[in-house]
Amino acid sequence: MKRIYTKYIFALAILTTFFGCQDLVDDINDNPNQLTVDAVDAGLFLKGAEIENMMIQLGTFDRVASYYSGQLIGYEQIEQEFYSYIFTDRSFDWDGYQSVLTPLRDIRERKEGNFLYMGITKVVEAHLIGTYASLFGDIPYSEALSGIDSPVFDNQKAVFSSLQTLLSEAISDLENVTSGDVVTGDYIFNGDAEKWLESAYTLKARYYMITKEYSEAYSAAMNGITSAANSMMFVPYEGVVDPGSKNTLYARLSTGGYRVGVVSDATHPSYLLELLDSRSNSKTNEEARTQYYTIDHDNADGNTGIAAQFEPQPLVSYQENLLILAEAGARSQGFSTGLEYLNSLRAELSAGAFFNESVESMEMVYDPYEAADFDAGGIENEDGSLSADRALLREIVEERYLTGFMTFMPYNDTRRLQKDDSDIAVPFGFNTPTQTANVERLIYPSDELDSNTSSPAEPGAYAPTEVNR
Repeated sequence: MKRIYTKYIFALAILTTFFGCQDLVDDINDNPNQLTVDAVDAGLFLKGAEIENMMIQLGTFDRVASYYSGQLIGYEQIEQEFYSYIFTDRSFDWDGYQSVLTPLRDIRERKEGNFLYMGITKVVEAHLIGTYASLFGDIPYSEALSGIDSPVFDNQKAVFSSLQTLLSEAISDLENVTSGDVVTGDYIFNGDAEKWLESAYTLKARYYMITKEYSEAYSAAMNGITSAANSMMFVPYEGVVDPGSKNTLYARLSTGGYRVGVVSDATHPSYLLELLDSRSNSKTNEEARTQYYTIDHDNADGNTGIAAQFEPQPLVSYQENLLILAEAGARSQGFSTGLEYLNSLRAELSAGAFFNESVESMEMVYDPYEAADFDAGGIENEDGSLSADRALLREIVEERYLTGFMTFMPYNDTRRLQKDDSDIAVPFGFNTPTQTANVERLIYPSDELDSNTSSPAEPGAYAPTEVNR
C-alpha cells in the first residue's frame, strides 16, 4: 500500500466527469498524464478528496449497511445479491486509501502551518478511516501510505484510539485558525472553521459511541453540531449548463437494473416502514416521515423525498449529535438528560427540520414526552416489561434507527447493542428465510489480501469485530 499520485490524479479526472464539475479542473493541464503532483493546487486536491470521501460514505458500504439492518431492500443484480447475503472478497474495495488519504496527506505536507487546511484534512481522514474500521474491524492505518509495501493491520480499538488523537489535533488546529489561514476548494463548508470544528466533535462522539465509552461520547457531543444548518451534508446541485451532481440513491435508481427501495415488488415493506407504521400514539404521528422515506424504485424521477434527484444527504449531522446526547446522556448523566435531548430531537422533527417541502402538508406530530410516559403502563412502556430508564433508552435507540436511515448509525447500533443491550435493540428480522445470523462485518477486499503479506486470515462476515465482542 503505497502513495500512488498518478492513480489519484486519474481518479480526480473521473470524478469531474461524474459530477460535471468543469471548475474542478480549470486550472490544470488538459492531459492528466503530463501532470506532476506539485502542479496540482492544494485546493483541487482538497475538493477531490472531499468528494471522493462523500461518494465512499454514500455508496456501496452505505447501502449494504442498510440491507443488514432491516432498512433497505435490493431488487436486482448486485443489489439483490447483497440483500440476500451474497458477497465475496471482490465485493468491496479500499480505494479511499489512495483517492482520499493520499491527497489529504500531501496537503498537510505542503500546507504545514495553515491551521485550516490541517484541521479540515484531519477531520476528513478520521471520517474515512473510522468508517473503514467500523465496517471491517482491524485495518491498515499506522503504516498506511508510509512507503511500506505490506502495512500491518492495526487492532480496531487501536485505530479508534488513533482517530481520537487525530480529531483532537484537528480540534486544536481549528481553534487556532487565523485570518491568514485561507483554503480553496472546500466543497463541504467553504472554509468555515466553526462548522468543521463542530463536525470534529461529533465524529469524536460517534466513535466513542462505537467503542461504548458513553461518558466521553456525551462530553464530545456537548461541543458538537449545533444546528441543522451546520450539519456536514452532501448537497447535490443543479448545474446551469450541465446536470450537476445527484443524490446517490437517485443516481443508483436511474441506472438500469440497480433498483433499491423500502417496499418490495410484492408490497412487503422493510422493517423500517413496519416500525414507522407501529409508532402512532397520542404524541406521535409518523405520516410525513413515512412518505419522505418511501422510495419509488421503478421510476427514479418519481421520487420527491429521501431519494429525490437533488435531495441533500447527511454525513455528520445535527440529528446524530442530538441522539448521541440523548443516549450517552441517559447512560452517563441520568434519565432527565436523556429525555431532554430526545425531546429536542422530537421538536426538530415536529418542525420538519429533517424532511423537505414534499411532505410539509402531512402530519408530523412529535409532542414532547414526559417521564411518566416511560413508567410501567405509560405510552412508551405499556406492558411494563422494562424499567423507566430502559424504556427511555429503547425509545432513543429506536429513534436512532429511524433518524439514521441511509447512514451507518443503525448498522453500528445493531452490532453494538446485541451482546449486552438486546432488550432495547431494534428487533428487525432477516432478509431471507434461511439466514440465521446478522452480518457482523464486511470482508476484506481481495486486492488487499493478495498484495499485502501482512494481511491476517479473513475472520468471516459473521465474526464480531473487537468492539462488539
